[in-house]
Amino acid sequence: MTRIRPEAPSRTRVLDFATRTADLLERAARTAAAEAPTTPGDNRDTDAADGARRVRAEAARAAGGAASLVVVGEKKRGKSSTINSLVGVWDLLPVDADVATGVHVVVRYGDRPRAEAFLLPAATASTTASATAANTSDAAPRPEPIPLERIAEYAAVDPATGRPHRLDVHHVEVELPVPLLAAGLELIDTPGVGGLVSGHAQLALAALENADALVFVVDGSSELTRSELDFLSRATERTAETVFVLTKTDSHDAWPTVLERNRELLARHAPRHADAAWFPVSNRACRDAADAAGTGELGDAAELLEESGFEPLDALLRHRIAARAAELRLANAVHVALAALAAPLAEQELRLRSLQQDPTLAAEVAATEEALRLLQSESAQWRRVLTTGARDLKNTLQLGLRRSLNDVRQVAEAKIATSEPAALAQEFPGELEAQVEAVWLQLDNAARRGLAILEERVRRECASVLDAGRPGTALAVVRDGDGDGEGVGEGAVIRAEREAPLAELVLSTHPDGGALGVIESVIPSISTAATFGTVVALVTSSVLLPAVASYAMLAVLTRRRRRRAELGRVRGDATRHLNRVLTDLNTEIPAQITGHVDELADRLAVALDQAIADERLRLERQLADHRRNLAASAADLAAARDRAKRRIGSLTALRDEGLALAHSLGRTTGAPDPGRS
Repeated sequence: MTRIRPEAPSRTRVLDFATRTADLLERAARTAAAEAPTTPGDNRDTDAADGARRVRAEAARAAGGAASLVVVGEKKRGKSSTINSLVGVWDLLPVDADVATGVHVVVRYGDRPRAEAFLLPAATASTTASATAANTSDAAPRPEPIPLERIAEYAAVDPATGRPHRLDVHHVEVELPVPLLAAGLELIDTPGVGGLVSGHAQLALAALENADALVFVVDGSSELTRSELDFLSRATERTAETVFVLTKTDSHDAWPTVLERNRELLARHAPRHADAAWFPVSNRACRDAADAAGTGELGDAAELLEESGFEPLDALLRHRIAARAAELRLANAVHVALAALAAPLAEQELRLRSLQQDPTLAAEVAATEEALRLLQSESAQWRRVLTTGARDLKNTLQLGLRRSLNDVRQVAEAKIATSEPAALAQEFPGELEAQVEAVWLQLDNAARRGLAILEERVRRECASVLDAGRPGTALAVVRDGDGDGEGVGEGAVIRAEREAPLAELVLSTHPDGGALGVIESVIPSISTAATFGTVVALVTSSVLLPAVASYAMLAVLTRRRRRRAELGRVRGDATRHLNRVLTDLNTEIPAQITGHVDELADRLAVALDQAIADERLRLERQLADHRRNLAASAADLAAARDRAKRRIGSLTALRDEGLALAHSLGRTTGAPDPGRS
């Protein structure tokens, strides 16, 4: 039996709810300021105004956000051509150097075509890894507008040398006014994914932690490789959905057989992806369809577009991935709005109880005030939770760093041991750069998760103490004071501190030329060559043949000796380079981890201290108001009671509408329903 998917609330309806919530909170802030403009500790106006700002910021994210698709593929699989076909800009990414993408390229919607390269600030001044220790406000990459036709210059590596054209580029962002991107999608072309091994795989896996889907590009010439299957098995827990694109169907007639074989391999080696959607496509047919449409040959264009296979891929990306991500953003907007409504609603309900001269209210307020006094104590449990949690997080991050660097060493040493001299000198620096970049991104992801968990643990500890008093305290949401709705752990934690690329690989030299060089290279091989010539003479009884054989053997042995010496030098250079990089990282990163976690823990402690102090002042004001209300006559309080009831009615109606929206969005997205405990 087919299960009918419930229909999600419309985007317009959710954004309208968020707007009306923000409007109501802003009116509440103005009213609170007018009613008690000089009362010490009365922060109702700022609380409501901050709530309104958070709601508007989250609504803006829901309206303008996009689902992130990380596009991954091995060398020469057609990854860049596929991205170009999806956006309909055929020369956007360089297809003649598909693997040579050196940095992330993010392609998103914009009103006009434009591109920016984000440059590392200190790259031109320092090329050593120790530059990562710099801790300045200018650490974030600096955007620089670039022409679209120069993206390859900033984003790709030189095919001849294997080194990036520009060492100071962190990533490139592109905006295009194309329908697919306008539907709520952004494409992330992963850097230098060649062989899906070493640092390239690590970097792609780290990028997946913040993505909505993985678009995995293979071609129709051969089945999935061992490295591709290994990558997919490791990507299992990193992304919600995987989409496979099989390219070059116009060039390989046997692609249906390859597709079936790939499904079998996935079922065996990466079963999480066994039911993923596959889309056989032809980038050539897609481009030909566009050319035909441009010349008015609409019938041919339609046939070519159908042949290209891009229409069903486009539909899935728009209607499933983009739509699901949009629903999740809408659900977050509703959640933030409901959280912002909770405090003023609780405030008005308590105010109504006071205006109704509830005799039990004074005792409840006093109990909550006592709980807050306990939270302000230097021996409060939440402070111990924060201190212990920060220490554990630093230890966890540093253990993760050591494991990551051990992985870097293991992969790099395997590369050194198995590569030819020319390939090692050309490819090793770029692959090591990718591995180190992945370490930074993995640390940043782990730090964000750890800080979010620590923040939640501290808040739960505060809430457990406040349970002795009244529910609905303003400490239910404690932020870092900027009013943007972000927690203290939401900013870049470690990643922004990396300013410069790694030190360059220095290749040693050896004086092989001249007479001494020739003698040194030839002499060790002469005796072996002479012995070989003697054996040939004994076997053949010839005079000329032994001489030719001896010379040929001498030449072969001399070349082998030189090649072996060259390989030893290059491997030694690469090993020294690896050791230098790992030493620099082991020196600099642990100190940064400690500094950042301590700084953010201090920010959280300050934010909580301030919130607790503000809450105590608010409760003192509330208790004073209640005592005045107890001394007043019921008739004198009638008008104020009516106003409180109207405000409660407005807030309750809006809250109930939000709960209904959250319930509907939870059924369609799988998100938790805030209306249920």
